[in-house]
Amino acid sequence: MSTRCQIGFYETDEINLSKHKALIYRHNDGYPDSKSGVIATILPILQDFHKNRGLNDIEYAAVWLVAKLKTDYLNIGISSELHGDIQYFYAIYPDRIDIYDTPRNEEYDNFKLLKSIPIT
Repeated sequence: MSTRCQIGFYETDEINLSKHKALIYRHNDGYPDSKSGVIATILPILQDFHKNRGLNDIEYAAVWLVAKLKTDYLNIGISSELHGDIQYFYAIYPDRIDIYDTPRNEEYDNFKLLKSIPIT
């Protein structure tokens, strides 16, 4: 079974996970740690975007990430709501990525913060 995840983009440090400005769905390789996991894949892309444009430009950052991650017809998509089958949730802020473990349901309140990773 694939390890699914979602990536939310946030403009401010206000920690209300349901207030994302953009939401991406990743069908596989959604775990945080490994050579093909989410952090190893998205951190260099986000660091490059931050250096050249700034992560406070959420709409462009989200589209840039989708464009860089798209490899086939199934691996990445844009979501309008939280999926019930995700194992991890990544909250992207202008300065960091917060990684959450989910109970595989659609309740943000039940997410458990695992760690934060600085982008800069």
